[in-house]
Amino acid sequence: MVIIIINLIFLGGNMYTQVIVSYDIENNKNRTKLFEELKDIGLVAIQKSVFWGYILPSEKRIIKMLFDKYCDKFDKAFIVNCVLDKNLDLCFGYKDDDFSHPESFEII
Repeated sequence: MVIIIINLIFLGGNMYTQVIVSYDIENNKNRTKLFEELKDIGLVAIQKSVFWGYILPSEKRIIKMLFDKYCDKFDKAFIVNCVLDKNLDLCFGYKDDDFSHPESFEII
């Protein structure tokens, strides 16, 4: 019972937010570094410069700092809150489990 309550707090509560992160960075080195850092946060690359996943508010602030660090004057990037579910009628090439809700999170 306690595990279910903890899972509801972490997975169904307001703690985590689903987001899409997208960027267009000209510098190859900066683009690669941002790609690796977003993966380290736990986001999933759904296209070459588009990530999806669940993040904490503190991780959202970190992503904004990464944008400041790796984006130059003419580069573009954004984070948008989203809600993706198993009804992917408007998607092409993705499976139902590509956007599945994680069973748990690792706290490091």
